[in-house]
Amino acid sequence: MYIEQREIIIRIGIISLQGRLDEEGADQLTKALEQQSERGINSLLVDLHRVNFIDSAGVAALVGGMKQLRAKGGDLRLIGLQPGPRSIFELMALDKVFTIFETEAEALLGL
Repeated sequence: MYIEQREIIIRIGIISLQGRLDEEGADQLTKALEQQSERGINSLLVDLHRVNFIDSAGVAALVGGMKQLRAKGGDLRLIGLQPGPRSIFELMALDKVFTIFETEAEALLGL
C-alpha cells in the first residue's frame, strides 16, 4: 500500500491512500494516524479515491482514528469512497457515523 501524508491547513492534515486497505494497509494507516497526532494534527481528511478494497481491519483502523480525533475535539472525514468500499460502509451503517465527501474542498468546509 502506498500512503502519502501532508498537512494542508494548520492542525488539519490529509492522508491519501492507494491500494487495498486490508490488515497490512490498516497497520500502515494506524501508524500514519499516530504520526499525524504526534505532529499536533487534530483533524484529518482520508482520501480513499484510489482504494478499491477495504476489509474489517481497514474499517477498524478508520474507526479507531476517528474516535481518537473526536476525543481531542477534531474529526476524521472520508473523501472519495469508491462503490465497493462504500457498500461495506453502508452495510455496517458507517455512512451514518463518518462524514463522507467527494472532494477535498467539500470536506474542508466546516472544519
